[in-house]
Amino acid sequence: MALAGEVTGLVIGWIVSTIAVWLALKIFPGKQKRESLLGAAVTALVGALIYWFFHAVFRIPFISGVLAFFVWLYALRKLQGVGWLGAFGLAILIWIINGVFSLFLPTLL
Repeated sequence: MALAGEVTGLVIGWIVSTIAVWLALKIFPGKQKRESLLGAAVTALVGALIYWFFHAVFRIPFISGVLAFFVWLYALRKLQGVGWLGAFGLAILIWIINGVFSLFLPTLL
């Protein structure tokens, strides 16, 4: 039963992150490559896999987080066709939107 709970949490987290990425892409000025909901889902999945990989390999939270952040910025650049500054802006916007979601979602689940 624990595995089912973890998979459910993973799927719900992916859906919430997809919505956050999609909103950030819509808010962010300019035309990104993958502004669709499917493109946002791919971007959210890539970001989750990057963070999972670095936290699994480098078991030191601060170092793995910093390394994952820079790889995530690079992935945002490639996936969305923006520069380093654009990727940083998108990452901050996604972080803020996820923060707002986290204020409300724990009460819904």
